[in-house]
Amino acid sequence: MRNNSQLHRTPMSVVDTAWLRMDSPENLMVINGVFLFDEEYSKEKLEDLIGERLLKIDRFRTRPVAEGKRYFWEELAEIDMAYHVSSAVLPDSESPEKALQQFAGELTCVPLDPTKPLWRFYHIDGYKNGAAVVFKIHHSYADGMALITVMDAIADKSVMHSSPAANFKFPQRKPSSNTALGKLQFMLEGVALSVGFGLSWLYEALKVAFLSADSKTSYKQPLSTKKQVVWAPSLDVQEVKRVGKALGCTMNDVLLACVAGSLRRYLKAKGEQVEGVRLRATVPVNLRPLSEAMNLGNEFGLVYLDLPVGEQDAIERVYKVKSSMSKLKNGIQAKMSYGVLSILGFFPTAAQRFALNFFSSKASAVMTNVPGPTEPVYFEGVKLSKPMFWVPQSGEIGIGVSILSYDAKVEFGLIADTALVSDPHAVIDGFMEEFNHLKGKVIKDVSQPGPAMAAAS
Repeated sequence: MRNNSQLHRTPMSVVDTAWLRMDSPENLMVINGVFLFDEEYSKEKLEDLIGERLLKIDRFRTRPVAEGKRYFWEELAEIDMAYHVSSAVLPDSESPEKALQQFAGELTCVPLDPTKPLWRFYHIDGYKNGAAVVFKIHHSYADGMALITVMDAIADKSVMHSSPAANFKFPQRKPSSNTALGKLQFMLEGVALSVGFGLSWLYEALKVAFLSADSKTSYKQPLSTKKQVVWAPSLDVQEVKRVGKALGCTMNDVLLACVAGSLRRYLKAKGEQVEGVRLRATVPVNLRPLSEAMNLGNEFGLVYLDLPVGEQDAIERVYKVKSSMSKLKNGIQAKMSYGVLSILGFFPTAAQRFALNFFSSKASAVMTNVPGPTEPVYFEGVKLSKPMFWVPQSGEIGIGVSILSYDAKVEFGLIADTALVSDPHAVIDGFMEEFNHLKGKVIKDVSQPGPAMAAAS
């Protein structure tokens, strides 16, 4: 057995360092999730899955350690499986789903043991005649896209080729010819692009720095140290696509507009002013090809998305989200924010905390949309019926929205600080009502074209 002085260490990237040091009592930088199985999935099978498959991935055998001002991944000689995979029993309840949500919500506020690798799984037997697994993985280990790839890697067979992310191609510049003149022209174009990118980066940084603070609503108050997690019934991907196609928008536009409508409904129910209210959400944007996701770590940027909570008309909310997303896709805000995180990884923790609070004051929520596989995942012959996860929030943000496409379904989840949202189920119900309302309007408009459909064309 190796002693501590012989443990292998590899340097931690500055971006992963920034995420590691982002923890606060109000917001732990941990990705929390739930796997639901409709049939029996024993703890022994889970232990085998973790021990034989997950631990083959180097990162999961390591813990973060600091040496002076530098951070490293330190591989451990032994993994305490009794800690990393444990059993849990839910209290008797008329609603097993709500009992599981309460259990998962309470776990989001429990820190991981820093002397061990920063991940943990809880097995719950007999959930709805099947099983459930609740897990916690620190964000410094991997971002959402990387963790979806990890899920695929430990499955019985890979199905990630069916994810929309697998078909996304990052643009690559190549010389127009292999001649000396062609290569010189390519080099000069690269210099010009680098200068242009630097100026655009500075412009985006200044634009974000001078954004006003987000509107003062119930979603923007001092945070507690307690959170709740909930999820919605699964939506059919084809239904969501049908609504988006009818409006000339993407599935993502439709879902984000439904989130905006749900947040609006919740504020109205509390008697708050909603007309003219503007809320922003930070939205992660993947910056690497899917083929490189198993390198783990974090390689994404954040963009600020305007949520049209102040817009009364459901269809107009979709168009406004589409407009905002189109502007963000054509900009370099994501790369700029990734660069800022890289810089903050070099700074002292106090300076990073100040910057984090400054930028988080400009948004009320974090919203993540991860394209998972369209085929089901199997673990040792047992089908994963429903995966769900919740993104961590940072700084002064206390609401996280997660959208995951999986096995021809869309999964919608919410995590919220109890000081901001006392009844997260109302937000979930509002999301479903918004989608059904929008679907009803679109189906009617398709059969009887009107102003809304004219606007979409």
